[in-house]
Amino acid sequence: MMIAAATPLRAATIRVYQIEDLGFFPGSNYIAGSALNARGDIAGSFFAADGYMHAFRWTSSNGLEDLGTNGGFSSMAWAMNDNGDVAGVYWDRGWTSHPFVASPGHPMVDLSLRYPDIEWVYAISNDGRLTGFTWGFHAFRTQPDGTFQELTTNYSFGAGINDSGDVTGVVWRDEGPAEPRHAFRYSDAGGFVDLGTVAGGWSGGRAINRSGVVVGFSGATETAPTRPFRAQPGFPIEDLGALPWGFLGAAAGGDAYALNDRGDVVGIADGWMSWTPFLYTDATGMIDLKFRITMAEQALYPMEDASGINNAAQIMVHYGTFDGTSFGLGTARLTPYEREFAGPVARPTVDTAVLTPPDNRMVTVSVDPHVTDEYDPEPLCRISRVINSERPATGPDPDVLIDYGLSVQLRAARLGSGSGRTYTIVLSCSDRLDVTSETTIVVAVPHDNR
Repeated sequence: MMIAAATPLRAATIRVYQIEDLGFFPGSNYIAGSALNARGDIAGSFFAADGYMHAFRWTSSNGLEDLGTNGGFSSMAWAMNDNGDVAGVYWDRGWTSHPFVASPGHPMVDLSLRYPDIEWVYAISNDGRLTGFTWGFHAFRTQPDGTFQELTTNYSFGAGINDSGDVTGVVWRDEGPAEPRHAFRYSDAGGFVDLGTVAGGWSGGRAINRSGVVVGFSGATETAPTRPFRAQPGFPIEDLGALPWGFLGAAAGGDAYALNDRGDVVGIADGWMSWTPFLYTDATGMIDLKFRITMAEQALYPMEDASGINNAAQIMVHYGTFDGTSFGLGTARLTPYEREFAGPVARPTVDTAVLTPPDNRMVTVSVDPHVTDEYDPEPLCRISRVINSERPATGPDPDVLIDYGLSVQLRAARLGSGSGRTYTIVLSCSDRLDVTSETTIVVAVPHDNR
């Protein structure tokens, strides 16, 4: 058995992420971020020690902050703007829901006193515009001057709003609600627009950026798998595709949860062995964020989805936990950085390193790559070519036949006038970051038994 030293093909510049865990409140193993703002602050909800959900705000400087329940039983935060204003809903002692806003350094403000028609708030813009649904389950928006507007009388809700007051969400056919339900965009310029679906089924808008680009899901029926979509103003709804190694195969699905003003999209996709967070950009297409943190970090933070992205390209993700007794959920923030990376490291061996006697027969040689990678647990390797030291000057080499990825047939032959023949097997290994390294290993046909 012969072992070769790894010789990377070349280093590549890759974008990977530093992961920062929000941690947990005492006595809790569940914390779910729902919004990420431009400063990298996160808002969401957690199971408190009292057994109820509480809204929270997290910042790098102050850590986790329990926003309380405004004297009620429970609260949940769904949105946060760049000022740090958190919006959501709380339940009073009679279990009646109240929409709220909590600004940094201030307690919750009960919005039902100003807006008695609002039951639930899902999104808040930087200038304080709100959207969600009313007690009649109709999508609405508010203006900075306090103006309240129902967007439709159909069963619906608003899920995202930008600083121009454009809204996206979900609308049913009537007040029923009767299926199907579709994503919509509402703007002053275009009015109420049903965005339709990618290929049948349902659809729902989840987020909208300053340019009016909407992302969300389409499908979600037995005949139409869930797909992440993007809808740009003036263009048809667009399928963002799927990852190439999804565990669901042809039924690969996903959902787009958020986007930034550049149009970069994050969400959940059918990934390698499980659901996984994805990032979509026009430059890269869809990539699996699971393989953009190190293998050691993947073990600590088994990420499940990405639900927020800001203009600094920071991403909010959720990861699963298990303490041996119960499962939980954690939240972390990914911050991108660039690094030089040489790719997979292979230390290949061959089962036959010396071909003797030189009797002109074809011998099958198998390669075991013994490959590792910082980010990918299973890089793919193949024999890309074989260099024969005594190959013909022109034309194909009749003494070399690559059978499949890791097996090659080599002729046990050499020239009588030389000192022996060598076959240099070139092994190419690629990971899910699209970085390829090459390693060589030599098989010899000696001139004689010496």
